[in-house]
Amino acid sequence: MTGKARRELGQNGWKVVLPSARLTLLQVLIGVVDLGFCALAMYLLMPLEPQIDFISLAVVFILATLLGFASHAPGSIGVFDAAMLVALPEFGREQLLATLVVFRVLYFMIPFGISISIMGMREFWLNVLQPWQERRRLNDGCTADAAVRQPIESRRPLKRLKR
Repeated sequence: MTGKARRELGQNGWKVVLPSARLTLLQVLIGVVDLGFCALAMYLLMPLEPQIDFISLAVVFILATLLGFASHAPGSIGVFDAAMLVALPEFGREQLLATLVVFRVLYFMIPFGISISIMGMREFWLNVLQPWQERRRLNDGCTADAAVRQPIESRRPLKRLKR
């Protein structure tokens, strides 16, 4: 369909509205830019000898990434690495493997650590600090209201009754 009418997929009360052509193209563009920056990061991590140009490495990187996607292995672990090792035989195995490990740390582990820290702080704020502050505010409000309503004579501490 064209125009403002958008297609919907779904059944049994569930539906997914498909994005417009403009939004789809924007998502494809973002994916291409992301892959380009990933390939650039890998290029910058590659050993200086033997020399490889950026376009050649980008082609190998993107093909290895696509093989990793096709394998459905989590994070393309193993498939991506093997494809890079097979496609770039001119590099020493140890050097290329070290480059792949550093790439994985920079591209997967550091962002994961940052995101898990942010999420942990948010959850701590929402589930611990905010309820504690709310309870404290309510308790302070109750004691202040009770103190205002009580006459001054009755604000003395209560004595225990003897049995």
